[in-house]
Amino acid sequence: MDSFSIEKPVRYYDQVYNSIRERIVQGVLKPGDSVFEARIARELNISRSPVREAVRALEKEGLLVIDEKSRITVYKPSMKDIVDIYGCRIALESLAAGLTTRYATSQEIAEIENTVVNAKKYLNMDGEQNRLALIEENSRFHDLITKYSQNRRLMKQLRDLKSLSHYYRVLNFQGENREWIVFNEHQEILDQIKRRNEENASLMMKKHLETDLLHLREIFAKQLNPKKTE
Repeated sequence: MDSFSIEKPVRYYDQVYNSIRERIVQGVLKPGDSVFEARIARELNISRSPVREAVRALEKEGLLVIDEKSRITVYKPSMKDIVDIYGCRIALESLAAGLTTRYATSQEIAEIENTVVNAKKYLNMDGEQNRLALIEENSRFHDLITKYSQNRRLMKQLRDLKSLSHYYRVLNFQGENREWIVFNEHQEILDQIKRRNEENASLMMKKHLETDLLHLREIFAKQLNPKKTE
């Protein structure tokens, strides 16, 4: 008998979850926008049950907010949120960079390097899809460094921040030459990891995330006071 495989159908919950999450991350659903379970169910021609399940999962991740009257809105960041989340990331990811430098195999480091190589390819391409692919490669860079730290508790804490971190990474690419700035900083971190210099890899990651935080604070300040920045 010829070998064959049966592909499992994608669950409605997963489809709804991915659809809503993608709309939020890509900015189709903007901070503070209302989300209506019944409307999503009608649009997708499904029952409300998987929509409700997806909404609760996204609330748990922090991308949706449900108030005391059960109104659902897209997460709206505050300056304190940005500072708090990046404070956690700076502490955890700088540690992860040092640990990965110590423990990662040559093959694992090559996998991290591949994200930088791919990112450079997308830097020279126009179009929204290429921009999103670039952001994904940059997210993967951070995810792999966390993964190869071999510290499960550290991984869990960063996993809890994953959705909001990705949301901020999309915002972080706003601004002139931001793609190249981020790419060059990733290259510097990678160079230190390849040299097995734990202290410098950790320091470069810390500086990289501090630069991201400063840039995000500037973006957020402009959104709050657009007239002052004209």
